[in-house]
Amino acid sequence: MGGSGCGKSVLLKHVIGIEHPAKGRIWINGVDTSLLDDVELRDLHMGIGMLFQSSALFGSMTIGENIALPLTEFTSLSGPDIESIVKMKLGMVELAGYDNHFPSELSGGMKKRAGIARAMALEPAMLFLDEPSAGLDPVTSAGLDLLIGKLNEGTGTTMVIVTHELETIFNIAHRVIMLDKDAKGIIAEGDPRKLKTDSDDRRVTDFFNRRVTDKMYKGTGL
Repeated sequence: MGGSGCGKSVLLKHVIGIEHPAKGRIWINGVDTSLLDDVELRDLHMGIGMLFQSSALFGSMTIGENIALPLTEFTSLSGPDIESIVKMKLGMVELAGYDNHFPSELSGGMKKRAGIARAMALEPAMLFLDEPSAGLDPVTSAGLDLLIGKLNEGTGTTMVIVTHELETIFNIAHRVIMLDKDAKGIIAEGDPRKLKTDSDDRRVTDFFNRRVTDKMYKGTGL
């Protein structure tokens, strides 16, 4: 978590391997990913699911086909088995019966749910979500928070979520890491409920309590 431009999404892309760090190391489950060859890295990524900010569904494919794609590409499952898994995943995200719909026929919140279903198709141990509430109205956003919480509790999947939405943070986060643009790194870590009141860093308490600092006022005309 953190303010706009602090590097949340960039960090996430480095962790999942879309981008490679200019320096430093990335460790996943005790493994230094910089030491892995392409095959080993692919095997590692098989245990990672990703929900992109835009959902990244293929518009020319139905929702069912979108979810089936990783199963078709990376498993030897039969057609009926894949179809069964697709229906199960859609049921998990409360989209049962939408397998023959195209992304253009779904609302923003439904696309996010479909994206989560595809990200969980291969039963990943870790699920990364980049700004899951972006572009959603408050009610839809709250419903998505509830769904993510239920999936986390029901599947035991570790979920890493990038967000600056305080409601989402307080609704579903067990532990947060806060980045800061000026510090170019981590400035806080822990339970968000405690950080809101107990942090000694003014930047942290200002963020959690939605306080505008004097620095923010400059040039705003307020």
